[in-house]
Amino acid sequence: MASIKDVATKAGVSTATVSRVINNHPSVTAQTRRTVHEAMDFLCYVPNRNAVQLSGKCSGLIGVVLPNLINPHFCELLASLEEEARYVGKSVIVKTHQNQPFQDKQIVRTLAGMGIEALIWVPTEAESSLSQWLISTGIHTAVVTQNSRFFNSVCNNQERGAETVAEHFIDIGRIRPGFIGQDGVDNRKMSAFCKRALSHGHQVKKHHGYWIPKGDGEINRGHIHSLDNIVDNIISQGEKIDCLFIYNDVAASYVIESLRRKGVNIPADIAVASFDNTIIAQMMNITSIAQPINEMGKLAFELINEREKKDYIDSVELTTRLIIRQSSLGITIAHN
Repeated sequence: MASIKDVATKAGVSTATVSRVINNHPSVTAQTRRTVHEAMDFLCYVPNRNAVQLSGKCSGLIGVVLPNLINPHFCELLASLEEEARYVGKSVIVKTHQNQPFQDKQIVRTLAGMGIEALIWVPTEAESSLSQWLISTGIHTAVVTQNSRFFNSVCNNQERGAETVAEHFIDIGRIRPGFIGQDGVDNRKMSAFCKRALSHGHQVKKHHGYWIPKGDGEINRGHIHSLDNIVDNIISQGEKIDCLFIYNDVAASYVIESLRRKGVNIPADIAVASFDNTIIAQMMNITSIAQPINEMGKLAFELINEREKKDYIDSVELTTRLIIRQSSLGITIAHN
């Protein structure tokens, strides 16, 4: 079995440097961290739990709470978090709340009762009611994919991503925009999209903005029914949209196939773009906003590993980029 000394020799660094990498010490450069991780992977090295410092506890368990595992976006995030956990000798317990605040509360309390050292969380609105209690437990918490008023967080600049989609539609001459979003989840994102389109003289008319209820965000019976109704509405409109921004790849894939079955040509009749750039977008050639998932996972572990108490909350915002594919233009390019 490989030792920390073996990893140091393979990576060409000191054992102290390997220890700092394992503990996510901020003094380690990205290149050194990558080199040590590669050595750990090559040697199949798993850190000794006793050598890892995190929040003063030693259960070795990190709780990860996500909305669901149907959306590949959250599967990719989980894979990144599990990889980071392996590098520091921890184990991940995964739970999903399905966007239900009551389930969210129960899950977080259950994980705390199991003795988790830290929590990485995509919360519902239950976050506000749990914040004081969770802080009192001493469990280091990081919120991912969204900003938090209560905990360290790492998210993507979704508003800028939405603006980039609007700019892309404008660049290709689309003048009648529409969107599909989850009410209570995507409001800021869709607002940014509408404002940027309007700044170029192209208004998203009220009947071209479609909202589905929060909780119907992935493929289930209610979600399909909501999207089917939207597709029928899009087709029946007298003044039809010529471009459509959809809140994630899962919904976009369903809408595109439904529109095509009803005789709508994508992208000639309606150009489509979505969010997340998951494997679905890549396989179905959907223009989509790419998010730096691996970087998010790494930063989440850095945030829960902060041991110094601060008078402020760390909020890290990552940059997204638009990957243009056949659903809007018929080619594939990256646009920052």
